[in-house]
Amino acid sequence: MKHRPKHIFEYAMLRGLLGIVNVLPLRAALAVGWLIGAFFFYVMRFRRDKALSRLEEVFGDHYTAAERKKIAWLSFRNLCFNAIEAARFHKLTPEQLKRMPLYTQMEQVQKFHRETGPLIFTTAHMGNWDLAGVAAKLDGLPIFSIARRQKNPLTDEMLNKMRNATGMEVVLNDSRILQNVVRKLKAGEVLAILPDVRSRESDLKVPFLNGTASLGAGTAIFAQMAKCPILPVVVIRNGWTRHEAKVFDPIIPNPAANKTEDRHRIMQELISVLDAEIQAHPEQYFWFNKRWVLDPVAAAPQSESE
Repeated sequence: MKHRPKHIFEYAMLRGLLGIVNVLPLRAALAVGWLIGAFFFYVMRFRRDKALSRLEEVFGDHYTAAERKKIAWLSFRNLCFNAIEAARFHKLTPEQLKRMPLYTQMEQVQKFHRETGPLIFTTAHMGNWDLAGVAAKLDGLPIFSIARRQKNPLTDEMLNKMRNATGMEVVLNDSRILQNVVRKLKAGEVLAILPDVRSRESDLKVPFLNGTASLGAGTAIFAQMAKCPILPVVVIRNGWTRHEAKVFDPIIPNPAANKTEDRHRIMQELISVLDAEIQAHPEQYFWFNKRWVLDPVAAAPQSESE
């Protein structure tokens, strides 16, 4: 297959960066991420205005313009650090994990899984959200996640190899996603999922970040169909290399309730937990997403015959 020049360039840049950050010690590699982040944030102003306007939309005058800028920078720096750490996940060992502060919380998740069986492990786009799943897998949890195919087939293949190197199985988000996920949950596995994503198709409206979000109900649907609890977990980055986690009370589907109403109740309880943590630690949240969670979903255009 012949690849587009843009895809080849992106792939070459990514390969080069991965080579550099895997040779350097961790803090030196993070320093490279810091420099890249500072260049794009302060010089290129990559999506900076969008992030600042979102912070103002959510918090109003609770923060000054200077404070919002600092929050946005720490958020973008965190994203760059996440990318560096993800490139080095294959180096992470169970022994290193046990020295991390978040290991205690991962033990809580393991204990809950042993007692209840299959569960859905949810977190927001906070701290290093990928690390939560990787740490759980390294600690022996039979965890899997969902991923979309990337537009660039070269980088898509590389990212899949990086994911597989951690031992975490990835289920592709395709036409069989529902059956595949429910089958794995019923077999006793654990789904790691990020529910704070805007959905074009869903009509589920949930109060979130001082606004209203249109969210996908997939997390609740999976829980209902597999008859398993949802465990909210939030990861917080302290400084450059210290990661901590918070594990919250499980949210359990009610089989006796109306499915649609219970689905809304489940998502509202889940999002309320995540919302409170984002409000308390805004610098940990990812404010740069192209699909801003509070953007209204446009109605599908009607045909002339309608």
